[in-house]
Amino acid sequence: MFNLLSGGVAGTVAACITNPLEIIRTQLQSSSSSFANNSPVMVAQKVFETSGLSGFFKGLQPTLIGIIPARSIYFFTYENTKRKLGKLPSFNEGSFGNSLIAGFTAGIASNTVTNPIWMVKTRVQLLADQSVGQRSYAGYGDAVSSIFKKEGIAGFYKGIVASYWGCAEGAIQFLIYEQLKKKMKQSSSSKPPSKLQLFCSAAVAKGIAAVVTYPHEVARTRLREQAREGVFRYSGMWQTIGLIAKEEGRSGLYGGMGVHLMKVVPNSAIMFLTYEVVNIWLGQFSVKET
Repeated sequence: MFNLLSGGVAGTVAACITNPLEIIRTQLQSSSSSFANNSPVMVAQKVFETSGLSGFFKGLQPTLIGIIPARSIYFFTYENTKRKLGKLPSFNEGSFGNSLIAGFTAGIASNTVTNPIWMVKTRVQLLADQSVGQRSYAGYGDAVSSIFKKEGIAGFYKGIVASYWGCAEGAIQFLIYEQLKKKMKQSSSSKPPSKLQLFCSAAVAKGIAAVVTYPHEVARTRLREQAREGVFRYSGMWQTIGLIAKEEGRSGLYGGMGVHLMKVVPNSAIMFLTYEVVNIWLGQFSVKET
């Protein structure tokens, strides 16, 4: 239960702080010619001109709705999988296999449940190109009804395969994080890692994992775009990656990565630190109550 609550609080705090960067990153990942070769500053200016200050917080509502179940399921599944695997001889807690499998399992569970929320969030965040038949949604309800009407239930699960591939990012992140925590505990057996050490460990782990797996982020955004002239150009993760690589090269596959790292590294560090602090606090509270 503590893992469930701690994960939800951690994700909410991190998401609120970093949402503006996500808006900029999403535009840079899109196929819109309006943002081709643009710098993050130019994208920010266009978002402000188009939607004002509120434009940097589009998608925050579904994020806040989805982040609690997403992160709660993630951390809950991770901790429980880690403990269960730890009972097996070759998968003791903190081992390579334990961290990798637990992280991947947590990502699968979280993404399966919450993909429709992230689909709506991305659609709302992307600036519509009316010249190719795209439309600006009047609100979240309009986005949901429009997606359902035009694309059916399957429309809410676009990008889920890319999200599953992204589970490797979470697995790598947890693996590195657990190994860093383990080394810190070994080097200072008399006291637990400090908050700064936990923060830096989470930041390093996320940075490495994000760079290694980044193309799936671009593919997922492209798959969630509106149709252009009534046609969806991207039909699957590998087809999307192949098409981007062919037409745009490496720069297309890594579009917006700098802004992405500016968002996810502090986001993850804040989230992991909040998770650890809240989890410790709840544990102490439980002891006092008993």
